[in-house]
Amino acid sequence: MQVEINSVWRLAGIDGFDDGLYRVLACYPDYATVVLFQIVEGSKLQRPAAVDLPFFLRQAEEGAISLEKYPKPHYQLSDDSNVPSAHLQKRDIRLEQIKDLISDPWFLLKLVTDSRSKIVAEHAKKQGVYVQALYRSLNLYWKYGQEYNALLPAYTNSGGAGKARVAGKVKRGAPIRLSTPSLAAPPSVNTSEKDKTIFLKAMKRFGMKGKKVTFRKVYDQMLTEFYAKELIAADLEGRVALVPQYRAFLYWIKRLIPQQELILKQTSPGDFERNRRGLRGAATDHTAVPGSCFELDATVLDVHVVSEFRRNHVLGRPTVYCVVDKESRMIVGIHVSLEYASWRAGRQALVNAFISKKEYCARYGIEIEDSEWPCHHIPQRLLCDRGEFICQDAENLAVPLIGHLSIAPPYRAELKGIVEHRFNILNEKLIHDLMGTTRGRHYIRGDKDPRMEAVLTLDEVNTLLIDAVLEHNSQVFESLAGQCSLLIEEGVAPTPINYWNLHLLKQRHALSTADEAIIRARLLPADWVSMTSKGVRLNDDMYYESDHPDFEDWKVIARAGSSWRLEARIDQDNSSFIFVRFRPDEGFSPCWLRKASKSFDERHHADILFFEDWKKLEKHRAKPTAKSVERHQRRKEITQNAQNESAKAPPLKSKAEKIRGMKERRRQSVLEARVTAEQADDMCHAPEMPEFDKLNDERRKNVVSLLKRKKGESK
Repeated sequence: MQVEINSVWRLAGIDGFDDGLYRVLACYPDYATVVLFQIVEGSKLQRPAAVDLPFFLRQAEEGAISLEKYPKPHYQLSDDSNVPSAHLQKRDIRLEQIKDLISDPWFLLKLVTDSRSKIVAEHAKKQGVYVQALYRSLNLYWKYGQEYNALLPAYTNSGGAGKARVAGKVKRGAPIRLSTPSLAAPPSVNTSEKDKTIFLKAMKRFGMKGKKVTFRKVYDQMLTEFYAKELIAADLEGRVALVPQYRAFLYWIKRLIPQQELILKQTSPGDFERNRRGLRGAATDHTAVPGSCFELDATVLDVHVVSEFRRNHVLGRPTVYCVVDKESRMIVGIHVSLEYASWRAGRQALVNAFISKKEYCARYGIEIEDSEWPCHHIPQRLLCDRGEFICQDAENLAVPLIGHLSIAPPYRAELKGIVEHRFNILNEKLIHDLMGTTRGRHYIRGDKDPRMEAVLTLDEVNTLLIDAVLEHNSQVFESLAGQCSLLIEEGVAPTPINYWNLHLLKQRHALSTADEAIIRARLLPADWVSMTSKGVRLNDDMYYESDHPDFEDWKVIARAGSSWRLEARIDQDNSSFIFVRFRPDEGFSPCWLRKASKSFDERHHADILFFEDWKKLEKHRAKPTAKSVERHQRRKEITQNAQNESAKAPPLKSKAEKIRGMKERRRQSVLEARVTAEQADDMCHAPEMPEFDKLNDERRKNVVSLLKRKKGESK
């Protein structure tokens, strides 16, 4: 073990030495001696002492002596340029007085070996100073580490800074300054210890109840509560009440109550943890690589959307789910729907995050390559809200797929700060500039109703959000530059997509993948469909077909009257396909819409629900009109008139007599109708007949007859 000069040790139970801290001033190995100086508080002068070096080392190994730290005063740590010149001059005078002593390497050995040494007294006489003054300078020099600044005067500790003083009869503080000579300042009193106690009581009763309260309001309530007698007496006697002034109250409150305690007591625990507590670290302290943790959260978008079927029908504000990689800030998945924040909508966001984005973007008319949004992975851990995922379905479906599900405490949005900040970015970059936006604030009387400006459908908002996400993933974030040295080593910009790709290339990630069918079967909502002669039936208007080898045979069986139910998985975002389990021992097979149902292709589930609701309402409104009643009355009159006329005819003896000769009578009726029609035509066009005959003669002259084949010739 080494014994270093100026090191501080704690001695306990050593003969000849008081328990306490000691500084090593010098070490003389040739004489097996260590010179120690006891560090004490106060102005009592101390003399160095010698201890045997082997004994010192042995005691340190046995634990009787332990190494400690002794902090230096703050005024000794200042730069010389910040120290007053008077203080520096005082230091230099003291240093000049002891310079010859401390520069002698054998001075300490002589001082500790000869208890009657007069070396200090002789030097004091030579310098012309008292020996006590010389010892006082040496004590400061030894106590604070044998440095020149140890001789600086401790004037900053003078005057009792920060200590309360007992008030006398003379009024303390600046008097009230009045410009008018005829006016006199009212009398006032000093703040007593009793007043300070009342100040604390008033703050605890009125100002520290979990909400922000002004000091002026607390002061007024304090006067009416604790100084009521003085106020009443002063009012009856017509004098100024002798109560503490507001400035005195404010001064002592700031001195008696620590500011951090005041902040804590004037807010709720949740608000303090979210917005006021000291930050203990960064959001990425517990995520080493991409995929260590995904954050999922939902918010209601600040924009109203309309129906795709009828654009003058406002559907309200949709809910957007966002999945963000905590380490790289990469938005790995989104989901927009009219569903409220729930497990039903949240798992759709997980499906989007875990599968390829190329087909998803193509559905909205955005052609991308897989490298432009290379996120189709499952994380090591998912951090989400308790509202959506603290349910049995999430535990049974998401946990086996992801591995670990972390539920954030209620009212602690800052624990998902990365995804919360992504919502702010999307609002600033896109949402607050759209038609129908609420701009993140409540409706103010006089403002134009944002619902009247809504023109965008759910799919159009989704398309714009995809573009905003792609832009975000390529945006430079300065905070990413300091997280990992790979970006600097490779010379690439600190963007989320570069951070993601680089870590995947270097195999520094915690991501995994799974087959898309398995992901959809695990996370998509379960539903029941029917096997019919037209295919797989979801509702009255939507039928699906499949490339399963037995699909056509099953349609034949279903047409014979043997339809049956099948388990299915429905994608809320896209009605173009579903996944169906045709047999209990098989997985889920994809099915797609038939041509007859193509009007619902790529429709959102919300649009399907709107269509079904519209049909129900139209069916409910379908009632006979006045024209329908008129037609019904006309049919009744015609029928009744026919029955009356039939009754006037002579009765027939048999059925055969009634139907005999029916074909001949039908032919005769046709001829009579033709003759009647020709007569009517002749009467209408009789004046124009010569002109028509002349025109027909001219046309006949221009007609060329084609050769006809003789009967019996082969074709």
